[in-house]
Amino acid sequence: MGSDYRGKNKLHFGLRYALNGLKVAIGTERNVAIHIIAAIIVFIAGIFYSISTIEWAILSLTVGAVISMEMMNTALERALDYLEPKHRSQVGIAKDMSAGAVLVTAIVAIIIAILIFVPKILS
Repeated sequence: MGSDYRGKNKLHFGLRYALNGLKVAIGTERNVAIHIIAAIIVFIAGIFYSISTIEWAILSLTVGAVISMEMMNTALERALDYLEPKHRSQVGIAKDMSAGAVLVTAIVAIIIAILIFVPKILS
């Protein structure tokens, strides 16, 4: 399904395409599925440890950032693979940098989870 929805109800079609992109990412990308599973575990831990509203907000933003970053990385990789099927070092560098952005976001998410959950586990 393409995202060319000119002249139509942009909100309706934009939402449909966005939901389709989310469905494709979850269904086809192993790393997105891994991040979803990690998010479920984190949310279960949040319920178990009765985290505060602010902690819920921080965890939700963090989970959203990691999953969004992974989806942007995947979108960039797919676009570059289509536009430049031959291996070019500059394309490889762009893809590596995009993957690095996901890694940074995931590391920050782990640090946030540690800051929220370790004090609760130790008390």
